[in-house]
Amino acid sequence: MNKEDCKIAVVGGGLSGLVIAEGLQKRGYKNITIFEKDERIGGKLYTIWHKGKSHELGAIFGLPSQPYLKALMKRLNIKADGPKLSRTNYNTNGQKTIPIPKEKLEDFVDELDRLPDVLEMYKSLKKSNIENVEPVLMLPFSKWCDIHEFRILKTIYTQYFTIFGLGNIDEVPALYVLRILNYDHLMSFMELPEFATWKNGVSSLTERLRKEIKDIRLGQKVIDISLSQRETLLVQTQFEILEFNRVIIAAPLDQFSNLHFWDQDMKRHLSSIRYQSFNVYAFIADKIPKGCGCVLENLSPNRQGHITIWNSRWDEEDNEGMVMLYAYNPNDSSKISALDIIKEDLLKLGIQNPRLYQAKNWQHCPYVDTYALENGFYDKMESMQGKHNVFLAGEIMSTLSMENCIRYSIDLLNRFF
Repeated sequence: MNKEDCKIAVVGGGLSGLVIAEGLQKRGYKNITIFEKDERIGGKLYTIWHKGKSHELGAIFGLPSQPYLKALMKRLNIKADGPKLSRTNYNTNGQKTIPIPKEKLEDFVDELDRLPDVLEMYKSLKKSNIENVEPVLMLPFSKWCDIHEFRILKTIYTQYFTIFGLGNIDEVPALYVLRILNYDHLMSFMELPEFATWKNGVSSLTERLRKEIKDIRLGQKVIDISLSQRETLLVQTQFEILEFNRVIIAAPLDQFSNLHFWDQDMKRHLSSIRYQSFNVYAFIADKIPKGCGCVLENLSPNRQGHITIWNSRWDEEDNEGMVMLYAYNPNDSSKISALDIIKEDLLKLGIQNPRLYQAKNWQHCPYVDTYALENGFYDKMESMQGKHNVFLAGEIMSTLSMENCIRYSIDLLNRFF
């Protein structure tokens, strides 16, 4: 079928879906429709506004080590013109701390020098798509560190991985940690780079992509995808059923685990996808510290619910401003509500008179555990690409980050379209 007649549905209007849809149009496909269940596009690229200034309820910044993100910004003529962010580490009482004790610095340097040679052993980390995963990468990241005797690096990775809601390194397989936070990204964090932020927020990326895409259907949740007798695909929303020649799922794949044309093995694999329950809070308050602060003690699993990181993007002209706070959901056994935990933490940081402005709970950083990886999760996903003219994208396929989502989306287009 020629590109002008081929009708393609893209399910999900996050960054992956938008990059895919815009890329299809640039390749000459004329009939592209995005279905997004929410009333807004962008997914975890979610900018809110207060007093004419942007704040982020989702992704915060980009790194200079992210070439796909930089290339997209250049093509869309978007500049990193937002506020500069600097990071300071605190303890739970609001006192500044250092991430590595002085007596451990020499061991840390030795481990960091060994890291590139160790990573070179794992060829699967270099590809956009996930295949031929080495068995050791299927183990929890903490075990991977123990195998390679990375004692200090284990702590450092926690500070840059767990802190952003990406999960507990005793549970999340090394595959995800090392794809999301590769060597170049790790070095970017430690070299205190100029983080890429945007005056109009990270949503300026998705808004610019939106202008390039002709047919975006907001508030239309895809509730089923089925095969027609004509070997086309029927996409059903709460309003209508439409016919397409191909479908690309760039939304959470576990939401489609019961499609009738999947075999039982595929349904089982999709049902094994796990998430982190991670919250972002926007508070209006007084006496807000400037910059970006990390509370390293709160990265322990028994401190879930407490602030892992906070930031105030702008220098406020008056005493009142907005601070963004990030925290995992409390454990089910917690007797204190998530909001009360956050308010107590704010007072310890010296922030006064906090009033909740907006909040968002994310099902964050999808992954599968060691057992699912050992049982061929990604081999199965790869074998299903294009079967019944359905293609798989999104965060579980790319591993979470703006860079990885863009990279994987482009690779998917190159391989199949």
